[in-house]
Amino acid sequence: MANESVVCIATGVTGLNGPASLFVQRNPLDSPLSRLTLQVTLMFTLSRMLHFLLRPFKQPRIISEIISGILVGPSVLSRMDWFKEFFFPDKEKPVVEVLSRFGIMFAAFLIGLKMDPGLLKRSGRKAVVIGLSSIIVPFVSIALTSGVILMAKDKEEKFLYVFSICSVNSLTSFANLVPSLAELKLLNSEIGRVAMSASMTNDIVANVGMIIYTIRNAGKTNELYSFYALMAITVYVFFIVGVIRPAAIWVIERTPPGKPVDEGYIFLFLVIVLATAFVGNMIGGNTFHISLMLGLVIPDGPPLGAALAEKIEAFIHGILVPLYFSRSGMRTNIDSVTNSHDWRFLQLINFMGWLGKVTGTLIPALYYKFPFSDALSLSLFVNSKGIVEIINYNFMYINGIISQQAFTVMILSAVVVTGLSTPMAASIYKPFRRYTVYKRRTVQHSKPDSELRVVTCVHDQAHVSTAIRLLEAMYVSEETPLSIYALHLVELVGRAAPLLIPHKLSRSDSMAHHISRSEHIINAFLMHEKRYQGQVHVHPFTTIAPYVSMHDEVCHLALEKRTSLVLLPFHKKRVLGGSIQVNSRLRAVNHKVLLHAPCSVGIVIDTVTVDTGANTICATPGKFEYSIALFYFGGEDDRESLSIAGRMVANPGVTLDVTRFLPSRSIRENPMERKLDNRLLEQFRRETIGMERVAYREQLVQDMEEIVGVLREYADADYDLVIVGMRHRVNSVVTEGGLMDWSDCPELGVVGDFLASPDFGGKFTILVVKQQDQSDTESFIPDVDEAMHEQEPLSSPPPAALTSGA
Repeated sequence: MANESVVCIATGVTGLNGPASLFVQRNPLDSPLSRLTLQVTLMFTLSRMLHFLLRPFKQPRIISEIISGILVGPSVLSRMDWFKEFFFPDKEKPVVEVLSRFGIMFAAFLIGLKMDPGLLKRSGRKAVVIGLSSIIVPFVSIALTSGVILMAKDKEEKFLYVFSICSVNSLTSFANLVPSLAELKLLNSEIGRVAMSASMTNDIVANVGMIIYTIRNAGKTNELYSFYALMAITVYVFFIVGVIRPAAIWVIERTPPGKPVDEGYIFLFLVIVLATAFVGNMIGGNTFHISLMLGLVIPDGPPLGAALAEKIEAFIHGILVPLYFSRSGMRTNIDSVTNSHDWRFLQLINFMGWLGKVTGTLIPALYYKFPFSDALSLSLFVNSKGIVEIINYNFMYINGIISQQAFTVMILSAVVVTGLSTPMAASIYKPFRRYTVYKRRTVQHSKPDSELRVVTCVHDQAHVSTAIRLLEAMYVSEETPLSIYALHLVELVGRAAPLLIPHKLSRSDSMAHHISRSEHIINAFLMHEKRYQGQVHVHPFTTIAPYVSMHDEVCHLALEKRTSLVLLPFHKKRVLGGSIQVNSRLRAVNHKVLLHAPCSVGIVIDTVTVDTGANTICATPGKFEYSIALFYFGGEDDRESLSIAGRMVANPGVTLDVTRFLPSRSIRENPMERKLDNRLLEQFRRETIGMERVAYREQLVQDMEEIVGVLREYADADYDLVIVGMRHRVNSVVTEGGLMDWSDCPELGVVGDFLASPDFGGKFTILVVKQQDQSDTESFIPDVDEAMHEQEPLSSPPPAALTSGA
């Protein structure tokens, strides 16, 4: 007892209804509740301020949270006695400790809830090989280094110390990578997928290791207890797999599609989390791994997984988990490092672990033909430290496996390694380089008698009928078929890893709910395929991803399927009552696809259809008739527009009016672009000569006001579709005057933005086309506001030319 400190905690003054207040001459901070709120407020505010300062340097949030704990701990501010007694007296530490561990318990449950074990299977052998190699190589390198230096220690003590250090420094958890990848918007990237899959391999090994440790630790006093521990763990696993998982599936099946889960079921599962954590502690298990296993057996995503995450995520990850990291930082004491010479040995161990991790990941990645820069980025990503390492460091410190000095060195090393590895990996890895293709993938450069491949994106059912009718206008035959890759865009909710579901392939039960959400949309495209059997081939997909990286799925699918065109839904739609609903996050997705797509892109703007929210998607009955107008100003985008219209006009049910806007002779043009325009238009007129369904006229214009006047003549025209190019850089009439400054949607171009504006009043679908760029230097898309708001942004009033009549 001589070396132990006894802390007495007064519990009589609770502060809930007690007399502790300024008005009764008693210190309010004598209440544990008042002190706790002060501590949480201080650490939360400090960590948020640090994150605001470090975020431009691509530092993950965990760095600022640990540093805030170090700052308020004995290394800095708590050196001052008044600060320590006012904010963190010894008698109040157990309260913070218990609350932070409570948060970690639910955080582990959320991690398991959002994990998709199927990701490991879908990623194939390379993810498993990379994951195992990233464990074995650093484990062996650390074991050899530390084993040689610690030869003088007691055998039992040495084994436990070396095994613990090797294990913690060799493993990279799924829970560590996902927050960093999400902050860097790399969840959908190829490196992100491989890193998450490899980390799942690490988690499997870690869970097996924790079970072995629990069984071995139980047998220290009596070998028979090891058997009891094994049986208890086995019964627990069978209970959560055989009872809790079927109960979760039963709840999902009882929940109507599109409806929220009953509140009673939500609270029942939250109680189950507490009960299983209690039982897990009784059998000697680690609370983190016990809760993680429970989360894994509950199906992720809507309705149950998303509802559980929604109820607790903000409070757990916003308050309690940062509190745990800050509490871990408070346990460090830099003086214990500076006053000892053993820190060099610990740093050597950490360095060998880092080097082994890089080597163990880099070599197999290069073997699987990863580019060197991508392989290096992957090896740096898997070196990131996070919640699991911090939990393990605390576990080893509390159980006396490592000293405070070793704990301090480990925490500081985690901060340094993560603080350097994450931004370095992000700066090296360029996810959009793989979308650079040197062969032109456009409608203009594809052979007229060849198959046309199109990625058609829909966000909700209001977009489906317009997209199908536009595709139906394309001429198809058995010699010139149309392949439609229908992609339903769904926001990622209640899960961590993005998911791409191919609907025609065999699917697991875990995907069943995601498929049902897309059923009406997919069926509409399949009906279109059935009507044109042998001429139209539909390949339906659903992507479930966060908006910030959803564009990656679209571009990846277009690259993999070698498509010539991507059709995107416009971010505005009409709803009942005549109002316009704006989805600014979808707008940001469209903008990134325009920037990085490996083929041409078209934005489909529906100014007629009203979204009623009903599941009504109707097929086109009877004979197909479709009237199209094309406005041609010149440039690569207009040439692509004319090529698309050329594909459509071969359809006998399509009529086409082409209006070419020519600048007056007093305005100079780019002679090369003018030559390309003339050549394509001459070819088009030769191919359509004698077709009564095709009309062509030329209109001389001198300024934008004259263009607006001509366009207004078409406002009341009975067209089904108007096609226009996005950029008109070679037409000085369109580019002069700074009209983009008044554009509501500059990504549509000047003309496209005017046609889509409510002021124009057209009652037809608009297709704004951007041709694939030959190089990054040619890509210019006006920037858009990517703020995650749902309100219509205010803009300055347009110039008179855009509001006046002809």
